[in-house]
Amino acid sequence: MKMKSTFINMVSAVSLLGGMAVLPTVSGAQELPALPKAIKDAGVIRIGVKCDSPPFGFSGTDGKPVGIEVEMAKQIGVYAFGSADKTQLTCVTADSRIPSLNGGKIDAIIATLGKTRARAEVIDYTNSYYWGTSNVLVNKDSKVKKLADLDGKMLIVLKGSTHARWFTEKQPKVGLMQLNSTADGVQALLLGRAEGYAGDGEVVATIAGNNPQLRLVEEGFDFGANAIGLRKNEPELKAFLNAALAKMRSTKFQSPLVKKFVENPGLQAKIVSGFETAVPPEAEDK
Repeated sequence: MKMKSTFINMVSAVSLLGGMAVLPTVSGAQELPALPKAIKDAGVIRIGVKCDSPPFGFSGTDGKPVGIEVEMAKQIGVYAFGSADKTQLTCVTADSRIPSLNGGKIDAIIATLGKTRARAEVIDYTNSYYWGTSNVLVNKDSKVKKLADLDGKMLIVLKGSTHARWFTEKQPKVGLMQLNSTADGVQALLLGRAEGYAGDGEVVATIAGNNPQLRLVEEGFDFGANAIGLRKNEPELKAFLNAALAKMRSTKFQSPLVKKFVENPGLQAKIVSGFETAVPPEAEDK
């Protein structure tokens, strides 16, 4: 299904996807390690997902989350209780993900969560399920062609993301404007409040594909690996989620989802590779 609208209005950007049918899932709970008693007794698993980061997680026309990671979260409900309806989805931002988890509002995070040593001090991770790079989005007429051209200019990053740390350490001459959401960042960029917007490569590539006013700076930065986040000292849940991810990987669960949520064939191939190939060591060690 094609996404033709701009990103200024997130609902418009995904309007053609709102009625898309969810891919078939295997019915019935799967033979995986036991769930923690508290989750089993609750009868649902609560997962935080992105609602402003296509194609991984964004809002459909009905206001409900859709996207690759959203379908992963629903499939965990299938594995756990035999039904996707047993996943309780909560929209989170880059900044609110970990506080929501550690505050007990959700049981796990599947929301473009990159693995870092700093985050590992306060939460635990499953095995990685995806890897990729980050990129910068600029206005089409911007003179920025490579990352070095950003020196002395303002760059938008999301609060709670790894991008602020990367530029602070690697390119300290870049000024940083930290905002709360992808939609806020893109709107600020379009209004000329900064020279660029830094984000996960596949997310900003999707945004650029939906908005002819914007383009990517092709030079990537900050290799990273995404994993599910969970609270410290929850070995049963970690074992269950690792087994769920292994099952998804063995069945190539994400590949047809990529083709459903991404129009560009080149970007499709890049994202599928991120799900199906081994994570480079430099992406894991951050």
